[in-house]
Amino acid sequence: MSVELQVLILAFEAALYPTLLAAVLVLLAQPRPARLIAAYLTGGLIMSITAGCLIVFALGGIVESSSSTLSWSADLAVGGLMLLVAVALGTRADVRWRERRRARRAGKHGPQVEVEEPDGKEPWSERILARGSVPLVLVAGIAINVPGAAYLIALKDIAAAQLSTAHSVVLILVFNAIMFLLAEVPLVGLLLWPERTGEMVQRFNTWLTGHTRQIAIVVCLLISAFLIARGVVNA
Repeated sequence: MSVELQVLILAFEAALYPTLLAAVLVLLAQPRPARLIAAYLTGGLIMSITAGCLIVFALGGIVESSSSTLSWSADLAVGGLMLLVAVALGTRADVRWRERRRARRAGKHGPQVEVEEPDGKEPWSERILARGSVPLVLVAGIAINVPGAAYLIALKDIAAAQLSTAHSVVLILVFNAIMFLLAEVPLVGLLLWPERTGEMVQRFNTWLTGHTRQIAIVVCLLISAFLIARGVVNA
């Protein structure tokens, strides 16, 4: 399988990014949503592409080839980790862990003291986005969009392939264009069909919210199967 195809597969997996959609929904509720989404997208792309280029060129002198010991062992290690995450999500181990943590915190304060969890408080990122300031949204886009697991794997693959600088940059740009689809599609929709776009995004978010755990499990299993299979083949 060519490195280009592998990068594309990982890019579409990275595109299932609920945090990005949540940011878009906050921005859609503000005045001038198209400008705000464009600012957030610009900040995210600046951060993601810059970090991607730095990582690829830093790894270029370390990872010699996609069949190296570092490459296949990293595939197996990360693939196994993603499988464990999928199992934890499927068995709701994360929910039980949060419940035990809440019980321990309550116990430390004594049985007569009621400790309230700040679950209803909005994350700082959403509070900043809700201010409707283009410069703040741009900065938030830079701060929030650090490379995720699928992106880091793709960057390692690009570095391991020992491609030319231009080829590597093109793959990084293509990956980011796919990864940010949940912001790019609403932005185009706002420019072409402003009346319908907000409703369609809200409808998609409702479906996504109701299936977040299932989607996360499927994505983790897909990445795990992809990495473990590739690691076994290249071992």
